[in-house]
Amino acid sequence: MIIFSQYKHGNELLDTLYKSETAISIENLMDRLQLSRRSIMYILKNINMELSRKQILPVENIKGIGYVISPKAKCKLKAYDTVVQNKIVLFIPNDWRLDIKKMTQEQSLIIFEYIIITNETTSINELMQIFQASRNTILSRLRALDVYNKENRFEVQVTSKGRIIIGTESAQRKWILEKFEIILLLLKNNYKIDYDQEIVQYLHEFEQQSGNYFTDDARYILKYFLTWYFNRLSRKKTLNTGDTERGNAVKYDIDWEIKFLQGKGVYQQNEYEYLAEILRAYALAKINNKTQLYNKMHKVAEAMTDKFFLISGMTPGINHQMMIDSLAVHLISLYHRVTAGLKYNNPLLEQIKTSYHNLFIITRTAAQVLTNYLGEQPSDDEIALLATYFGSDIRSEQMNECAKQILVVCSSGIGTSQFLLMQLREKYPNIQFTGPFSVAEYLQLSFKNIGLILTTTLLEQSPNEMVPIVQISVLPTKYEWDFLDKKLLLSGFAVAEYQQENIQQLMDLISNYAKIEDINGLNRSLTEYFKEKRKEQGGALISQQNNNDSLLKYITFIPDQIADWKNAIRSAFQPLLQHHFVKKEYIERIITLTENNGDYMLLGRGFLLAHAKPDDGVLNLSAAVSLCKKPIQLNSGKHIKCIICLAPVDQTSHLNFLSALLQNINDDVWCNKLYETKTKNELEYFLLESF
Repeated sequence: MIIFSQYKHGNELLDTLYKSETAISIENLMDRLQLSRRSIMYILKNINMELSRKQILPVENIKGIGYVISPKAKCKLKAYDTVVQNKIVLFIPNDWRLDIKKMTQEQSLIIFEYIIITNETTSINELMQIFQASRNTILSRLRALDVYNKENRFEVQVTSKGRIIIGTESAQRKWILEKFEIILLLLKNNYKIDYDQEIVQYLHEFEQQSGNYFTDDARYILKYFLTWYFNRLSRKKTLNTGDTERGNAVKYDIDWEIKFLQGKGVYQQNEYEYLAEILRAYALAKINNKTQLYNKMHKVAEAMTDKFFLISGMTPGINHQMMIDSLAVHLISLYHRVTAGLKYNNPLLEQIKTSYHNLFIITRTAAQVLTNYLGEQPSDDEIALLATYFGSDIRSEQMNECAKQILVVCSSGIGTSQFLLMQLREKYPNIQFTGPFSVAEYLQLSFKNIGLILTTTLLEQSPNEMVPIVQISVLPTKYEWDFLDKKLLLSGFAVAEYQQENIQQLMDLISNYAKIEDINGLNRSLTEYFKEKRKEQGGALISQQNNNDSLLKYITFIPDQIADWKNAIRSAFQPLLQHHFVKKEYIERIITLTENNGDYMLLGRGFLLAHAKPDDGVLNLSAAVSLCKKPIQLNSGKHIKCIICLAPVDQTSHLNFLSALLQNINDDVWCNKLYETKTKNELEYFLLESF
């Protein structure tokens, strides 16, 4: 935090500009500081006076872009940066000074737990000093910590010297790993965190030897965790024989780990295996050595992707193969996390489940392929991360493949980066985005047909100086979206249903019949109008929609005497055929696809989702459900009990129905009730109530 200005909100504004790598618009400053335009202008004026008195360059106003502090000014302001001044060591928490009032109870409990695990013993007085809190406050949090620890495989015990943790070393390390990103974030708000400088070189050597390269985010976390871990080993806090959570289910090549840990004076086989397990659980950006595991994960990625697009009826984008390759790399670290029993905490979980509910549900169904391989279902946190891959791959039906592209560059190629790409493609369906690329990959790219570079990290300069660079947050604010709209328009991209030249033509037409008093105002209003119209008309490809009205048209039973699965599908589709929702060739196309691709629409639990593409013979959006009175055998030997007939007219209008269906299929109680219905009236009542 910059502590420099004597004016109210002066330090907040200065710190905001100091930490930003690019100019910030006045609207964005208003949003971040929750101040009026007039207040921002007043503070800026006084800050510049203060900077001048200290012979520091003033805050610059770049016309049309925003306010920025020059690199020279930032160098001088470092002397006023309390984070730079106050370094902390991860394994000496007694030197920390934290404000417990600025933390939620859960955040404070995480820090309490970390301190007690890290220290040999921790007294109440030490906690009072660290958190600058009263004895009663500390005791209250310690009581809450006892409740919190009921889910952990260790507990806090009171001794004459202070609190200690009772539990296996493996369980303690597992908890630290799972919470480490949150711990770093909480500390980073107050301090510059120190780490063992040699670790960066160690990680580089590991990458060169293994051929696997970490994402920037993974490397950032590992350099701090390994600092903590090596200190742990130096204090003889090592694993006991057999002290592992999963019993090292995977055997690793541990030559590098042996050499490295022996250089640190550690000669334990289980520590070699532990370090190997940790290094492989973190996200990778690139793999040079195509191992047997990579080949297996690539096949899983292909199968999952095929299932996702077959179930959803959506079309993959032009970077589809690149997405599969990236997903395969991601699945390697996911595989190692699952086999090591490490839980991944996805900060975007609730946002994805809420804003992209349909995408999440379809992804969970497509991930059955992965579940079959792993032997257990991935957590919702992992599913949400997988959903960002599929979401970023969905193609707009109106995409012009010859149009200029926007290059997306992020600090890592997964997780939040994919989430940003998903948001961009949903908000701007007529613009082609490619990426995300790491900074290293970006420097090697061709910039042919690239109209703009969009980045979440600092890029010093574009290899092609003709291509403008715009920096944006992974989770953009309203003002950042508005700012991006303006930059896209200036770069010749359409941000609404109409291109800018179409708006100009419309204005020329209006001027033939009426006098335009405010040309700029009309231009802005028309741009905003068409942007809102696009949203109303289905700009969102994968988020929750409200167009599910009467999609389920018919509910029937399939008679006992049906000869085979082909006739069962024909029988199930008969009501939709009779009432002109589909053509006969649509039904035959589904049968052909099932013959060629196997049980490609078998959802499990006896459900078959029968559908093809809209142009295969769909006349109107519709769905029908048919329950088989007796199970029907497919060519594979598997049996079906219920056929869901789906006739989509586009990529999105059926997704609510499909999402609700998949949710119900995952519910044991719902499935049992469905299969227990005996009459058509019972079946109709149950299904209409369900949907």
